[in-house]
Amino acid sequence: MKNKLVRLLIPTAILSMSVLLTGYANNLNSLAENSTSEVTADTSETESTEDTASSTDEEEWYSDRDLEQTPDTTDAETIQVIDGETISITEEGTYILTGTASECTVLVNAPDAKVQFILDGVSVTNTSAPVIYVLDADKCFVTTAEGSDNSLTVTGTFEADTENDVKTDAVIFTKSDLTLNGTGTLTINSSDNGITSKDDITVTGGTYSITAAGKGLESNDSTAISDGIFSISAEEGMESTYIRIDGGTIDIDASDDGLNATNNSDKYSVLIEINGGELSIDMGSGDTDGIDSNGDLTINGGTIDINCNSPFDYDGTGTLNGGTVTANGEEVTELTNQMMGGHGGMGQGGMDQGNMGQGGFGHGGRDQGNMGTPDGVSGATEQEDTPSA
Repeated sequence: MKNKLVRLLIPTAILSMSVLLTGYANNLNSLAENSTSEVTADTSETESTEDTASSTDEEEWYSDRDLEQTPDTTDAETIQVIDGETISITEEGTYILTGTASECTVLVNAPDAKVQFILDGVSVTNTSAPVIYVLDADKCFVTTAEGSDNSLTVTGTFEADTENDVKTDAVIFTKSDLTLNGTGTLTINSSDNGITSKDDITVTGGTYSITAAGKGLESNDSTAISDGIFSISAEEGMESTYIRIDGGTIDIDASDDGLNATNNSDKYSVLIEINGGELSIDMGSGDTDGIDSNGDLTINGGTIDINCNSPFDYDGTGTLNGGTVTANGEEVTELTNQMMGGHGGMGQGGMDQGNMGQGGFGHGGRDQGNMGTPDGVSGATEQEDTPSA
C-alpha cells in the first residue's frame, strides 16, 4: 500500500513542479516585456523633450501661410475705401483693399477668425484714427499685392476707442497676431507709432517705408522677421519683448533706440536674437543705443552695421557667435556692453523711474519701468505655443 501511494504521489509532484516552473518562466517574460516597454516610453519622452527644446527653430516661427507672398484671391472680396466711412469686417476671409480716401478706418471685429487684407493700390489719410484697426481676431494678415504702391497715414493725435476701452496709437493697430508679407510696397506715416500689435508681429516679405514720431514697429510679445525690406525713421525703430531677425534688409534711423527689447509681456524672456539678414542702424547723438536689450543679446549671423554713441546696451548676457558686426566703422569680435545695462543716471526726458539696469536708471519714461536682471535670462523661453497661422 505504501509503495502504491508513493507511485501515485511522484507523478503528481512532477506535474505540480512543471506548472510552477512554467508560471515562473511566464513571469520572467512578462517582466522583460514590461522593462522593454518602460525603456521605449522613456526614449519616447526624451525625444519629445528634444522636440520641444528645438521648437524655437526658424521653421517653427513662420507658418506656410505666413510665407505665402501671393495668396489665392479666388474667393476674395474687393473693398473700395470711402471718405469718412468705417468699413466693418466681422467674418473670416480675404479682402482686397483699393482706392483713395480720407478719414476711413477698416475695423475688424471677428473673434477667432483669420482675416487677410491684400493692399492693391490703396491710399488712406486719417487725422486721429488707425487706418487698419483689428479689435478682435485670431490673426490678421496684411499683404501687399505684386507691383502695388500703398500709402497709409495718420497726421494728428490718436483718439481712444472709448466704447471698447482701447487706446489706439498706430496707423495699423491690432490686438491680435499680425503678419506682414507680399511683394508690393507700403508707405506709412504716423504722428505716433507706425505699426503696433498687442500680440506678435511676423514679417516674411514686402517693402516698407515707415516714418513715425514714436516707434516704427511695436509688439507686446515678439517681432520675428524672416524677409522683407525696411526703411524706418522713428524715435525708436523696433520694440518688443523678444525681437528675432532671421533675414531681410533693415535700415533704421532713430533718435532713441534702434532695436529695443523690454518686458512688454511675460510670454517670452526679454531677448534680441539676430540670426541673419542685413541690419543698418544710424542713431542720433547723445544718450542713444543702437541695440538695447533689458535682457539678453545674441548675435548668431547676419551683417550688422551700427553708427551711434552706444552700439550695445544689455542687462543680461551679450553673445556674439557669428555674423559680421561693425560698430562706428570698426569690426566687432566681442560684444562690449558700453553702458552696462543702464545710463548712469536718470533716463531721457522722464519724470519717473525708468528701467533699472546694472549701471543705474535706464531710459526714463512717464511710467515706472521694470527691474533689470543683472545675470540675464538665457534664450527666449516661450510660455505659450510658438506663433502659428
